[in-house]
Amino acid sequence: MSTTAIFAALVSISAVLYNPIALRVKVLGISRGFGTIENIHGEDLRVIPDTLYCEDLHHHIPSGLLFGASEDNPDNRWKWFPPITVFSDPTALGHGTIVVIDPKTFTTTRLTLSNFPGPFVTHGIDIYSPPTDPTSIYIFAVNHLPNPAYLSSPTSRTIPAARSRIELFHHTIGSSSATHLRSIYHPLIRTPNDIYAINSTSLLVTNDHYYRSGLLRSFEDVGWEALAPWTDLIALSLTDLHVSNDTAAVMASVARKGIHNNNGLGHGRTPSEVLINDASAGVLVVAQLESFRFSGSVQLPCTLDNPSYFADPYAAQTGRDASAYVLAGLAEASKFPKGDNPVMVWLVQPAGSNDAEGKVEWNQKLIFQDDGKVLRSASTAVLVGIDPAENGGKKQAWLFVTGPLSFGVVVSRVDL
Repeated sequence: MSTTAIFAALVSISAVLYNPIALRVKVLGISRGFGTIENIHGEDLRVIPDTLYCEDLHHHIPSGLLFGASEDNPDNRWKWFPPITVFSDPTALGHGTIVVIDPKTFTTTRLTLSNFPGPFVTHGIDIYSPPTDPTSIYIFAVNHLPNPAYLSSPTSRTIPAARSRIELFHHTIGSSSATHLRSIYHPLIRTPNDIYAINSTSLLVTNDHYYRSGLLRSFEDVGWEALAPWTDLIALSLTDLHVSNDTAAVMASVARKGIHNNNGLGHGRTPSEVLINDASAGVLVVAQLESFRFSGSVQLPCTLDNPSYFADPYAAQTGRDASAYVLAGLAEASKFPKGDNPVMVWLVQPAGSNDAEGKVEWNQKLIFQDDGKVLRSASTAVLVGIDPAENGGKKQAWLFVTGPLSFGVVVSRVDL
């Protein structure tokens, strides 16, 4: 091949790679690391006590309460937490619990977990209430336990260090406890991150990485869909909620494969809409529950984690619908988990128009930003609407933001 041909080939390759690489630099926050993160805190900023490392958060609309899973010891996160490849001490296991936050009083109840001795290394959760009994809540929660086989051979390079599973609890609104019903494990659950509860016996679980550790796992983080579409979405079905063996009465299948960094899950605008975040690429994907067909996507300027959807309860009252996807992420993800881990929260709404290719255009509004001094890391953001009649006519909501390394859930009042 001539020098001219080689040069032309290099130019062509560079042209193909430039845009995705430039986007990765932006989303991973590499360029932001050379500047200053401006704090955008809204009003009445505060930190809710007793919500250590609450990685996920869900709003139970019938009761108005928020549910999450919180740790009990800040030190254990740096000794054993598979999601950030910390495997140094598999005996340093936390005894986390489910927390209930009252968004009116900003107080927390740490539920007593009956019939459950632990340990409980918390991560993503989801909740489900039967339509006939909104006071009854089933809580699915990821639990990152060490692999007993690995504990017997800790120097092995072939035995996975973690054997993560799902715990299922039942809680009744007003109670100070939750009862453990069963544990759920299947070999298809490898690197579980988040959960989408369909009902009390059916759920979806994300595997956020194909590789559990090492250089190829890092390649997954810096890559994108065209380079590393290796993760999958697992569908689980339970035929018995009262068994002692975590593998019993569990049916599993791959609902969707070929996804990059399949991470957080959320409930969308309708009961059939599933929100999936390609975390390190900063992409919100909208899918349909029945077919798992992707019906749309939104590119954000930072990494993302667990998506949520805010259905504006005061749209009719105010004559303006502020319903939107709410997306939290890291402003400088390239440094995570080290450093202060500054954060961003975005409100994403359809613009009401399509681009030249016929794709839906989106309005993206930055509603919260912190330099990591108040909120260290963000994986979830949830909005709770404020009645304009009790708020001087203002169109606002309480924003609750939290993350896997945050010392507490942060809340502030923001404009919509």
